[in-house]
Amino acid sequence: MNPDPLADSGLDLTTLTLCDYANIREGMLNIVSSGVTRIALHSGFPSEVDSYIAMSVYVQPHRVGTAHHGRVIIRFPDTAEEIARIDFEFNVDADRHPGEGLFFPFALPLRGIGFPHAGQVDISVSLNDQPAGLVSFWLIDNSASQ
Repeated sequence: MNPDPLADSGLDLTTLTLCDYANIREGMLNIVSSGVTRIALHSGFPSEVDSYIAMSVYVQPHRVGTAHHGRVIIRFPDTAEEIARIDFEFNVDADRHPGEGLFFPFALPLRGIGFPHAGQVDISVSLNDQPAGLVSFWLIDNSASQ
């Protein structure tokens, strides 16, 4: 989290993780089995991954009530081959105390995204066109062991 309350972006990515499951309930991010770094697939490629990207964005007080946008890019870092791009917009506003910021949770399922082959995968997040975070994992082809 940026300690400067008047920083240019006014947004802080406070949580970014790959997990088995995530959802949002009553404004709270629920994460199950976080910290996934390897996913073994037994069905070969191309294949889908049954995991979730869980993240939380802290919107600093001076940026609450303003529209924001973000982007998630999933790619193979060794070749820069883009697998998927997810653009999103959000605007947070709620009753709050003076000077209070707000957290905005996200749970993004990876189901439906086709991964063409095994290898290291990077998930990069930008908020308002500024780099915000990166998490990596490895896709492992275990189809030969079947």
